[in-house]
Amino acid sequence: MSELHVEPVEKGADIKRFFNLPKKLYKEDPCYVELLRAELKKQFSRKKNPFFEHADIQSFLAYRDSRLVGRITAIENRLYNEFHHDRSGFFGFFECADDTEASAGLLHEAENWVKDRRLDTVIGPMSYSTNDISPGVLISGFEYPPYLDMSHALPYYAGLIEGAGYKKAMDTLAFKIPIHQELDPRIVKLAERVRTKNKVTVRYFDEKRFDEDVQILRDIYNSAWSGNWGFVPITDAEFDEVAKNFNRVRIKELALIAEVDGEPAAFSLVLPNINEALIHMNGRLFPFGVFKFLYWQKKVKGLRLLILGIKPEHRKRGVDVMLYYHNMTEGMKLGYTEGELSWVLETNTPVINAARLVKGQEYKRYRIFQKKL
Repeated sequence: MSELHVEPVEKGADIKRFFNLPKKLYKEDPCYVELLRAELKKQFSRKKNPFFEHADIQSFLAYRDSRLVGRITAIENRLYNEFHHDRSGFFGFFECADDTEASAGLLHEAENWVKDRRLDTVIGPMSYSTNDISPGVLISGFEYPPYLDMSHALPYYAGLIEGAGYKKAMDTLAFKIPIHQELDPRIVKLAERVRTKNKVTVRYFDEKRFDEDVQILRDIYNSAWSGNWGFVPITDAEFDEVAKNFNRVRIKELALIAEVDGEPAAFSLVLPNINEALIHMNGRLFPFGVFKFLYWQKKVKGLRLLILGIKPEHRKRGVDVMLYYHNMTEGMKLGYTEGELSWVLETNTPVINAARLVKGQEYKRYRIFQKKL
């Protein structure tokens, strides 16, 4: 076999190769959706991505002679370790040919980079954290294209990671939900009871007080997820960037804030699955991709329930039922036909049960690995 060598990404030409590799690996995969190149550049920009205010990364490329066969990014997230009183590093953006030596070499370089920072565990894939693109590597559901901000993978990826000594840390799930359905009468009755007896009201995200509502969403987010596996608080600057990005594709009727006695208690954000348009665009908006996007965007029929969070003190009061009810009924009115609830920790029994109540079926599963160094 030809000689393998792994090198750090250091210059512009390396970054271009790093970005271009997935398209080559997935060229026979009809489900692959290439990320917009402009968004990828922003994600890796230390000036534009506020993640780098509390984190550092180093990317690597694997070559067989002169042929590029793999990539990986090693990550130190100082905020994660401060929050968890931990010493973990991460790897992400893992893509590789079906080459055990190449994947082992990439993971070895990432582990060494992590060890140099006196960290003792590696967790991944995580690109960059649970606040970003879906964590984990796909282990089932390869026959379906990914929804917005969900990852895809080739079927052998998990085996490559396991072959380098990694063990399962956690699985996350994605549920497919038919939007045009007759809602379970229990949902309708409970939503009405919650509205009248528990004094829960639901309103739209208010564009006229954008900054104020963004602050409300950020506070709920950090409160609602603080006890979840793998959680890392999202900073003000990070959340502002997320809000700005999602506001571009937000549907008024599907960005909801629930209030109890007039006080914000929960929110949900459902977005159109613009991957149905992006799959036609080869990662480029310009010069002509924007016209393709505008054409295909009109044909999008899927929705992704991206976030549904409830402050701990307002749980078990039916607030989640109210949000599910409003999202389903508004989605039907708008003409969408199917949805995805993702991603859900495999240990999150309440959300899994709620997904099944609205006829959700697990159709994808992702695995997060870890390795002690």
